[in-house]
Parts: sequence; C-alpha cells; structure tokens
Amino acid sequence: MSYEKNLIVRHSLASVIALAVFGSTRFIYSIAVSRKYGVEILGSANSLISQAFLIAIPLSFFAVALGKYSSEFLGRGCTERISSIASVSFLFPFLGSFMIPFNMYIGLISVLRALQLTVRNFFYGIHRGEIYAYIVIIGFIAFLSGFITSEVYLPYILFLGLIPITAFGYLVKNHLIGKPRMEDIKLLMSYSSFAFLGTLSGVFLIQGPYFLSEKLGSAEIAGRVSASLSAAFLLTYLPQVLQSAIMPLYSYKYGQNEMEYVKDLSERLTEIMVLLTSIVVFFLLIFGKEVLSIFFGFSLGDEFYIALIAVEVYIAYNPSIVALNSTKYVKTGSLIASSGAAVSLVSWIFMIPLFGEYGAMSGLFLGYVTILLGTVYVSMKNLHVSPSVYKFLLIAVVLQMSVFISKTALVAGFLVFLLLSKRRIREIIRLFHGKES
Repeated sequence: MSYEKNLIVRHSLASVIALAVFGSTRFIYSIAVSRKYGVEILGSANSLISQAFLIAIPLSFFAVALGKYSSEFLGRGCTERISSIASVSFLFPFLGSFMIPFNMYIGLISVLRALQLTVRNFFYGIHRGEIYAYIVIIGFIAFLSGFITSEVYLPYILFLGLIPITAFGYLVKNHLIGKPRMEDIKLLMSYSSFAFLGTLSGVFLIQGPYFLSEKLGSAEIAGRVSASLSAAFLLTYLPQVLQSAIMPLYSYKYGQNEMEYVKDLSERLTEIMVLLTSIVVFFLLIFGKEVLSIFFGFSLGDEFYIALIAVEVYIAYNPSIVALNSTKYVKTGSLIASSGAAVSLVSWIFMIPLFGEYGAMSGLFLGYVTILLGTVYVSMKNLHVSPSVYKFLLIAVVLQMSVFISKTALVAGFLVFLLLSKRRIREIIRLFHGKES
C-alpha cells in the first residue's frame, strides 16, 4: 500500500472513532439535558456552550496553520521546525483565561475547546491521527461520568479538560515541544490571519443558531433549534472524518507541487460524499423526525427537514473549500466562508424574530448555499474542479423538497434519485473494490 493510501486509511479510521465520539457528545448532551431539565434549560445550556465554542476559535488562532505546516514540514523533512510551531500554538489558547472571572463557564470551556482544536490539528498534521483518537476516547469516558452530578456543564469541562492534559504528556515524552523561532512565528501569523477568518465563519454558522435563537427569540426556540441541529450536524462528521484525514494530504501534496493530485482528490471526494449524504438525508427525512421526537421528549417540527438539507449542502462543498484552504488559495476560501456567514447573520436578525426556529434553519440554509456557489466558481477557476460533481446534489435537494408536500411524494422522489444515480453509485463501488473503469 502506498504511503498516501496508508495515511488516508489510518487517518480515516482514527477520525471515524474520534469524530464519532466527539460528534455524538452534543447529541447525547442535548438528549440528557432535555429529558432531565426540559427544553428551556436545553436551549440556555447549548447557547452558553456555543458561545464558548465560538470564542475558542480566536483562542485557537494558530491551530489550522499548525496542522498545515506540520504536514508540509513533515513532507520536506524539516522536523525541527515542527516543535517550534507547536510551542507557539499551544500557548496561545491560555490567553482566554482572563474571561474566567467574568463568566467562569464560558471562559473555562472556551480555553479547553481551543486547546482541544489545537491538539487535533497538530496530531493530524504530524500524521498521528490514531493517537488523537485514543485521547478522545479517554475524554469521552470522563464526559459520561459528568452526568452523575447535577452540574449541567461538567460533562464538557471534564471531556475537553482531559484531552489537552493527555496530549501534553505525549508531546513532552516525544520531545515535540521546542523553542519557538521568529521565522516560524511569522509564518504562522501570515497563514492564520486569513485561515482564521474562514474558520471563524464556518464555526459561526455551526454555533450561531444555538445562541442567536435564544438572543433573538427565546430559550424555548433555542431548545428546539438545539434538538434539530444536534441531530442534523451528526451528518457533518462524515466530511470532518475525511477533512481530518485528507487535509494533511492536500498540504503534503501541495508541498510537493502535485496540484493535479489535489484536483482529482477533491472531485472524487465530492462525488462520493454527495451521493452518500443524499441517500442518508432521504432516509432521515422519511423516518428521522418521529424517532428523534421520542428521544428528546417533545415533538420536532418541519425545521428539522430544513436543517437536514442545509447540512447536506455544507457537506457537498466541503472537499473543495478544504482544498482551497490547504493550498495557496486560503484567502479566497476564507472570503467565501465569510460571505456565507454574513448572509446567515443578516437572515437570522430578520427571520428568527418573525419565524422562530424556522427562521434559524432557513438562515443557515441560505448561508451554506452562498458558500456553495462561491466554492463551485473559485474551485473551478483555480483548481479546475468540474462543476458537474455537484449535479446529484442539485437533483437530490429538488426532490427532497417534496417532503413539504407529503411523505408519499418524498418516497417517490427518493426512488427517482436512486434511478438517476444508480450508474454512478455502481462506479464508485467498483472504485472502492479497485476496479476503476
């Protein structure tokens, strides 16, 4: 097996474990809090956690650059520079400690989340994603133990706290922390100045609906938004698995000036993720709302359908925007993400007070569509990614909208989608079996 395939397999397996565990925490947390305290406490708790997670992005300012340059330096054999950039990156999140006297929970959770993001990017950057997976499993055990008490935020504090503590032990043992060099600090600053904007915009779109639905609406609206999104965003852990596994490879190949490899990988991933996600979304549109209503203890509305389709759009553009951010087009990728965040913010300001949870989900959908359109154009222009890879996304979304007519129309639409895409699905199956035509 080639190094590239071995890396993808190892990191994908590690990411499946780590992100499945981490991704399930918001869903498990929402169910537990909803059933124990009710929908309003669920909304308030998720609102605070989302604010902390958003603040963690500036605190993890160097995290994305750390992952990118760790992988590039690894590809060039410059291992001594890896420890240099690691030292700077892991110290920066502690600047958030000043917030603890003002709001202990927001301050503490934001610092711990920033450290966790930095740990994740670093381990994937040095091609040791499996170590991160082991660390996350340890943290997850602590997360579950936190529900024993009545402290509503303790599960996340324990979870996020154990990850950096365990990771630091590994870093010290393997001499991965060294004296920072000024040239490396400048390198991190240069990249992070633009990557930060895109990362912040992406996280704002994920976390914004949780707390803005409370600020612009009510705790009950926030609770309903929390329930739908905690379930719908479970789908995003498929692209995050691939992103964690593939982004270091994008940077690695970029460091070797193999842009054709980056283009081909982006196209294949997009097609695979579009088809797989579309099929899953069809199933969730048919059965998901009724099943989840039982879990949460209250009935979800049609806002859940909008959330699913919005997340589907997000997944579709993910491979190409990650490719942009992993190469020299990080500025462009960041500007596209920022434009989507701005569209959503304006939409939420007007739509949440008027339409509640429906306005929150519709604003999210509009933001993701904006990013999709920008990504299609820019990736076609700069990476030569063919727009045809998004063909089945358009077909799926049009057919999935029939859920607002009836479930019968939706099932018929699903059958039409399978009929139209069966040939490409077979080709992808053959590709996985090594029988590419």
